Amino acid sequence: MTDSSDGIWIINSDASTLYASAAMCEILRAAAADLIGKPSFDHVFPEDVESAQRLFESKQRGDPSPFRFRLRRKDGTAVWVDVQGTPMRNVAGEFIGIVGTFRLADQQP
Repeated sequence: MTDSSDGIWIINSDASTLYASAAMCEILRAAAADLIGKPSFDHVFPEDVESAQRLFESKQRGDPSPFRFRLRRKDGTAVWVDVQGTPMRNVAGEFIGIVGTFRLADQQP
């Protein structure tokens, strides 16, 4: 169950944004038009890209574990979020993307 402040971010198998809820846009301080069709890694700091790629690959393998991560807002500031990423598969069982629920973290790690 999600809280009204939870952001929903759906990305495809190439890590490009398919959907971002209003709450997700608020978390990133971006408009949906700034996100749709664009790489989700655009909202990751350069020094965090390797870590983000490892998390993406773990989701591809089916890992449903939640995690905390630092994202980069459109204005360049950092925001820490708690993420529940659920892998999506088609009827053939092939990975097609991730549905993520994002909540502002209570405190930074």
